[in-house]
Amino acid sequence: MIVLPSYFKIISFPIYYLIHYNYFFGIIHKTFFKTFNYKKFKFSLNNLKFPTSSYSSFLWRTYELNDRVLIERNLEKKHKCIIIGGGIGFIGVLTFHLTKNKIILFEINKELKNLLNSNLKRNYVKFRLFENNLTLDKKFNKNSYFTSENFAINSIFRKSKKKSFFKNIHFTKIKNFNLYNTLIIDGEGIEKHYIDNLNKIKNIRYIFFEFHHDIFNEKKKIKIFNQLRKNKFFLKDKFVNSYFFEKR
Repeated sequence: MIVLPSYFKIISFPIYYLIHYNYFFGIIHKTFFKTFNYKKFKFSLNNLKFPTSSYSSFLWRTYELNDRVLIERNLEKKHKCIIIGGGIGFIGVLTFHLTKNKIILFEINKELKNLLNSNLKRNYVKFRLFENNLTLDKKFNKNSYFTSENFAINSIFRKSKKKSFFKNIHFTKIKNFNLYNTLIIDGEGIEKHYIDNLNKIKNIRYIFFEFHHDIFNEKKKIKIFNQLRKNKFFLKDKFVNSYFFEKR
């Protein structure tokens, strides 16, 4: 596990936020570039609900930085991945090309459906996409989430004036679910549901997730991490607030 020294964090984080959320750089990218290019991959951004300042993250390649760093450091052929929160397809594309294995994605934001499909196909990804929320517990009864002008922060936990509805699908309804061993979670707080129900999915041996400090306090974080240890998952790598756990 790579641990960044404190002085590096103090110096780098202000620089990171200065370029990651910057209206000037954002308007440059939104006006002149139109697409997000990373390495050999290209992603359309058509009709994307994203603040102009956040487009700066496409210009400087800091979009999904936490998750990207972890999966690029750790994913390989042995990982067969399920992705919670397909987004624009960025993590899905990287995941497929790092593992060379067909992926399963879940995305409840209907406005992202066409964009996500398009970006996966244009980058030659083998995938199955579900417009559902994957559940591990049949008692899970939430069916709506709060929406905003920033698709990346939509959540069942972050309250706003608008809501959208979704349908749940239980993991037992997913064909060949047991053949997948890796869970990549970017669901703005939904990570707790999956970690709380790890005992139901014995096939999962690897978990990548982003922990959301604005949703869960330190006490809840301790409970979540204790739940991982209870199920014999141990920290293998981390970057900022994203984590990679492996089952022993």
